[in-house]
Amino acid sequence: MGSPGSAVANAGWDVCGPFPGYRRLDGPVPLLHAPRLAAEARKVREYLTRGSEALASILMAGPPILSALLVAGEDWSETPRGNERPYPPGLPYFTRSVEPPALVLPERLSKVFHPQTDALLPLTVWHELAHAFLLDGEVVRMPSWLGELVPQAASVAVARRAGLPLEEHLGLVDEDPGFKIRDFRGRAGAEEQMAFQNLLLLLGAAALEEFGEDSLGRLFRALWDERDVVGEARAGELLAGALGPGGQEWLRSRPEF
Repeated sequence: MGSPGSAVANAGWDVCGPFPGYRRLDGPVPLLHAPRLAAEARKVREYLTRGSEALASILMAGPPILSALLVAGEDWSETPRGNERPYPPGLPYFTRSVEPPALVLPERLSKVFHPQTDALLPLTVWHELAHAFLLDGEVVRMPSWLGELVPQAASVAVARRAGLPLEEHLGLVDEDPGFKIRDFRGRAGAEEQMAFQNLLLLLGAAALEEFGEDSLGRLFRALWDERDVVGEARAGELLAGALGPGGQEWLRSRPEF
């Protein structure tokens, strides 16, 4: 993984073509932003800084070489991506189609994101940042629930370190959307996708409360060490092992699992 501070020295892919006039804010994750989004960019930079420092500390590893882009709505169709079609407006993502890899953040989050609380934006930024940390190592294919549980739990861990109150946000999450996380299949509508992510957020928050943030570091390292495709049974083993003693029994007790 990258060494601390290396992101600042090496970031800066060229946005002069599709994004003339975008400005740069330096930090652990350099941020390029539309000029009219200067105030929003300062908030996002703060979230990126807190998230990068917290995740590096939790994982005991240097942050990845990374940059971020805060995109005005009218520029969304020109964002860097790994395929021809733009991502749906308002949906942030992480891409390795540029060098260094980038977090691409919309001017406004899509209305499909809920609950709509003050915690939503920082949690979303930290979620995408955790994807970047995870994918800085070699990661094999795994069930979607495990691949998304990691950044959801990581976003909660950062929020706890930052003193961000989560009670209101978590209290507004639907605890029973009609499926369990391991039954969810990727081809679903936006509302179901959001319900799936929120179930993972609840599970990640509960796991951190029960087993502490060291369990998150163990899970990251277990996924980096895995060399074969992870099936359903192995995914459960990896998660239970990362949680520690009593992890398997605790998972069986969780209604969303």
